[in-house]
Amino acid sequence: MRYFDFLEPSARQTLFSRPPEPFDRSADQDLLRGALGGLLYIPGTREDLASILLSRKLRDLTAMAVCLEDAVGDRDVARAEENLHRQLSRLEGEESLPLLFVRVRDAAMLERLVPLLLKHCQVLTGVILPKAEPKTLRQTLLIANDLCRQSGCPFYIMPILESAGLMAPDRLDQLSALRECTDAFYSQVLNIRIGGTDLCGLYGVRRSVDTPIYQVAAVAGFIGDVVRIFGLEDRYTISGPVWEYYRASRGAELEGLLRETALDLQNGLCGKTCIHPSQLLPVQAQHVVSLESWQDACAIVEAGGGVQAGTGKNRMNEARPHLVWARRTLRLARIYGVWQGDKGPRDLIAMADGGEASA
Repeated sequence: MRYFDFLEPSARQTLFSRPPEPFDRSADQDLLRGALGGLLYIPGTREDLASILLSRKLRDLTAMAVCLEDAVGDRDVARAEENLHRQLSRLEGEESLPLLFVRVRDAAMLERLVPLLLKHCQVLTGVILPKAEPKTLRQTLLIANDLCRQSGCPFYIMPILESAGLMAPDRLDQLSALRECTDAFYSQVLNIRIGGTDLCGLYGVRRSVDTPIYQVAAVAGFIGDVVRIFGLEDRYTISGPVWEYYRASRGAELEGLLRETALDLQNGLCGKTCIHPSQLLPVQAQHVVSLESWQDACAIVEAGGGVQAGTGKNRMNEARPHLVWARRTLRLARIYGVWQGDKGPRDLIAMADGGEASA
C-alpha cells in the first residue's frame, strides 16, 4: 500500500516534493505504528466486507477495523462472528489488502476467537480491545503474544482507553498501571487509542460540528494525561478520537475534521478513528509533512547538538529538545509524504475530487 496512490504521477509531482513510501503489514513496527492514518470502522455484520476490500472501491482505505462491539447488537454477536469467518475466508491469499483489525468486545471474546484468528493470521494485523483495564489488557496481550508465536506473523493489540474508571482522581496511577502492561509486551502494541465518544458520553456531552475535542475540558485533560504517560519520548503512538460528523468532503464537516486532526498532531497524536469513508482523505492529507518541517527535521537529526535558525529563518531549531519531534516528523514524511512548498491538504482534496490544486 501507499498513501494517495490513486493520484496520477503528474498530480503527485505537483503536490509532493517527496512522495509517500509503500508499506505493508510486515513493515517494521516503528514505521507501521504511524501508518494507520484514518482507521475505518465497519460493523461485523456487513456481508459485503470482503467485496469492499477486494473491489478496491474505497480508494483512500489503508486500515479497517471490523467491529464486534458497539456496532453489533447483543442478539447479533453470533451472526457477526460467523460472518467474520466467512469474510476472512474470502480474503485468504489476497495481496495488498489494507491493514485489518478485529475489535472484540472483551478478553473473553478474544480467547474464544483464537482459533479463527490463528486460521486467518495471514490476513489480519491485530485486535482492538475496548475499555482496556490492567487485568484485561494483560490477559489480551498474553493471548496476542501466543498468537504471534504460533503463527509466526506479527499480531498486534490496540487498547482503547475509554472506561469511566479512568476519569477518577487516581487516573495517573491507573494509566501508569496500563503502561506497565504495555511495556512488558511492547512488541505487541501498535497504538494506544482514545474513545472520545464514550468519554464525552460519561458527562452527557455531544460536540457540535465546530467544537474540537480539545474544547471539551474533561476529555481534553484526559488526552493530555494519556500523552503524558504513553507519549513521553515518543514511546507509543496515540491515535486521535473519532470525529462524529459524516460527509466530511466539504463545508463545516470538512473544516471541523481538518481542524481537529491538526490539533491531534499538535498535541502529539497520530492517526484517527473514522466512521465514514469521506473522513479518510482529510485525515490522511493533514498528516502530510510540510516542506519546511521536513527540512528542519533533517537538519536537527544531522546537527547532533547546538542551535540554528530554521529553514524558513522564522523559528529556532534546537537539536536536543527538538530531536524527538524531528524523528517523529521524518517517520510521518516517509509514510504520508512531504508537500511541495506551496501545497497543503486542501490542494490534495481538491485534486482528488477532480479539480486542480491552487496555483
